[in-house]
Amino acid sequence: MKRILVVDYIVGGGFSEEDLPMDILAEGYAILRASVEQFAQLGYKISTLIDQRLMQHIRISPIHDFKSVSSHEDFVNGIKAFSEEVDYTLTLAPESKGILKDLASIMHNSKSTFLGSKPEAIEIAGDKLKTMNLAKELGLNVPATFAPLYNEPFDKIVDDVDILGYPLIVKPIDGVGCKGLIKATNPDGLRFGLQAAHAVTTMENCIVQEFIEGTPISTTLLVNGESVVPLSINHQNLRIDSKKKIGHYIGGEVPFDIPEFRDEILEVSTKLVEQMNLNGFVGVDMIVGKEGVFVIEVNPRVTVPIIGINNLASKNIASQLIEMVEKGSIQEKIKLNGYATFSKISVLSSISKIAKLEKAAVIDGVLSPPFSIGNNSHSYTLIMGMGSTITDARKDFQRVKRQVLEKLST
Repeated sequence: MKRILVVDYIVGGGFSEEDLPMDILAEGYAILRASVEQFAQLGYKISTLIDQRLMQHIRISPIHDFKSVSSHEDFVNGIKAFSEEVDYTLTLAPESKGILKDLASIMHNSKSTFLGSKPEAIEIAGDKLKTMNLAKELGLNVPATFAPLYNEPFDKIVDDVDILGYPLIVKPIDGVGCKGLIKATNPDGLRFGLQAAHAVTTMENCIVQEFIEGTPISTTLLVNGESVVPLSINHQNLRIDSKKKIGHYIGGEVPFDIPEFRDEILEVSTKLVEQMNLNGFVGVDMIVGKEGVFVIEVNPRVTVPIIGINNLASKNIASQLIEMVEKGSIQEKIKLNGYATFSKISVLSSISKIAKLEKAAVIDGVLSPPFSIGNNSHSYTLIMGMGSTITDARKDFQRVKRQVLEKLST
């Protein structure tokens, strides 16, 4: 029996010595669950790490072997030990602060086959400024971008970016999931944005960009070096307002029908990723505006839309990942049958106690139940609806949402 280690940074204990980031825990849990289920279908024996605070909440099957993590040392040592015992490794982690690169280094240098990109490729792709520069060199549309140092005089930054006009997008160079992202409508908002970006990064500078009005989308790709196989175009539901609030990734829809720009979207994604020497799953974030398709960033890892793709794909996605990484291509084109819409829902932690959590967790369509942990006022559940049309998927989503709220309120 083949063995694989699948580790999510949040669920696995990457924050074992810090408060769990409840706003993104749901995505990590849902991606981990989807990945485990795909490899289980292939008959793999699955290993993982679990933050000790989440032990009683895990509802992912089948996990054959796990280690409970209570410290960062436990986390790193667990990855090192498992990576030497299994056939394959896969990590679900953010690029911020070099986390994904560091975990990839451990796995890439072990006896197992790492189903992701090399650390040096992750470092480049995870740097939004380098990605912007590469896309620009390739002749692709990118937002006008400045990269001021955090320690520059604020008045100088204001003067430098004035040419962009307001509103502006301010974000860390290595951010993930809208962490530290702000939409600024004036200099006061710009100042707040610089502070928010600085708080979540170790980089010396950040990104300030013109705001592109349009539809936020992403593509999900399977990649091996220069070979790229698009799996889907996805709609992104982002909450980005201009009232000094951090941006949030809420959810999305898979696939997203956009006939007028479909060819351009896939061409832009492929052209960019072909130059980045990446492997495995890759996501490309873009904005479709009046002037065409604009590149925003590249995510050298598994991204949230995989939770929908797994359920819609004509073939097991885990098997295609292995085939792509090991052979550089896949034999058959993957088709998505139907549509999926997914989103996080915020609930009061006071109502998401263990007994109620159990009731909500077993509802068909709940991918990540709410977690009542620590002193957090709110927790999040991630749910998904599916259907033969996007309208049917949205109706199914509302059905799941009603059932969840009913279970949590009784």
